[in-house]
Amino acid sequence: MDRIISALDLGSQTIKFLIGEISDGNASIIGVGTVPSKSVSKGVVIDLNKASEAVIQAKKVAETMAGKKAQNVYVSVSGTHIFSLNNKGSIIVSKEGREISRDDIKRVEESARVLLLQPNQKVIHSIPRQYIIDGQGGIRNPIGMSGIKLEEEVHIVTGSSTVLYNIEKVISMVDLKKEAFVLQSLASSLSALKEQEKELGVALVDIGAGTGDIAIFVNGSIAHTSVLPIGGEYITKDIAYALRISIEEAERIKKDFGFAQSDSVPTGETIEVSRIGSDEKITIDTSYLSDVITARVDEILQSIKLELIKSGYWGALHSGVVFTGGCAKLKNFIRRASDILEIPARLGIPRGEYTFSDILSDPEYATSIGLILYAISEGSEHAKSRNPFSGLSWLKDIFE
Repeated sequence: MDRIISALDLGSQTIKFLIGEISDGNASIIGVGTVPSKSVSKGVVIDLNKASEAVIQAKKVAETMAGKKAQNVYVSVSGTHIFSLNNKGSIIVSKEGREISRDDIKRVEESARVLLLQPNQKVIHSIPRQYIIDGQGGIRNPIGMSGIKLEEEVHIVTGSSTVLYNIEKVISMVDLKKEAFVLQSLASSLSALKEQEKELGVALVDIGAGTGDIAIFVNGSIAHTSVLPIGGEYITKDIAYALRISIEEAERIKKDFGFAQSDSVPTGETIEVSRIGSDEKITIDTSYLSDVITARVDEILQSIKLELIKSGYWGALHSGVVFTGGCAKLKNFIRRASDILEIPARLGIPRGEYTFSDILSDPEYATSIGLILYAISEGSEHAKSRNPFSGLSWLKDIFE
């Protein structure tokens, strides 16, 4: 039986709605809707009515394209209200050391999820990192193994219950049912990272308009997640302030003429822009525009480097850093990132053959496509006992 799944990426600049269909073990994206966002700031809904109107518009475009109705939706979450940590639980299987069962897995999971949460915090993810049997670590699936003591390390992600409630409110206002919240960086990691990179150690950095979302993988498992209050909108505002032009005009010239490295700008090239509040046109040198952009890009990259070092996994990033999100598309951004971070960097483009690959083969859609992949993994019987954020190569096979 065909199954319809949908994904909602609530960004500060755009709201994206994808509809996917699973049929005979094959998955495809059949609808895409993208509309401007003026109701979400840094992952937080700031206007319920405007947010619901934007979601309705994006949903309608996707449904028209797909010829199918969306009902259940997987939703990305981000923002500085997100908190994460690694925790450990342990149980005694039996004094004789019998085989470990699914019931034992459930018991140790419950033990690992015991946390003293703040009153306004809600658990979004509890992701298994590894199991340990009688001191022997690195075990992915302990069922059927024998042991006396079973431990589990988990990565727990929590968010503000108020922020999450307001997002749920928007979803209910547009007659959709929320299936799950998914941390933005983790969703992006599903579509943009390779399994070998996760094994060797890699950081996924999704830089949108309002936030920078980080997920670090070591030995194939999630090790660290965090959200920084940095994004492309800061670059846009710097351009608007420096040139005294509108935000819309600043965004346009950033995308069309902006470089994230001054020495790459063609010499003597100029562009004409309109001053805000008047018909006056001014001519500016693109090298000056690049200087403004580079100064803020360097500040963003330095903040990311500091966060990667603070995580404690800086020395484990043997595959470097993979950047996704709209900001990463700035000309020469990846080259600048390699210089500032002093480790390899690449652009994370969602992999796969899609009906709308001309639209979706773009770092901006890494989160949306990752949400569809997450939905597929959640709904698959084959995936019930799997960690959705590791070992997804089987799932990629049916999607590509």
